[in-house]
Amino acid sequence: MTKYQFICPLCQQNNNCAINTVEPCWCTTKKIPAALIAQVPAEKKNKSCICANCVDKFNRLALGAS
Repeated sequence: MTKYQFICPLCQQNNNCAINTVEPCWCTTKKIPAALIAQVPAEKKNKSCICANCVDKFNRLALGAS
């Protein structure tokens, strides 16, 4: 567990990660686009989850661009 485990590496807000709880985390039902993961700075990769707000925002922008 890292000190920044619960901080989104993109927006610096709480990512509401629940991967280590009894109930499934929100991220297990949501597709995280590879293009969004690529935006995580190298020093923060694999240290914490991207939050649902960033995933939703990215998906909205991607849909608008197509």
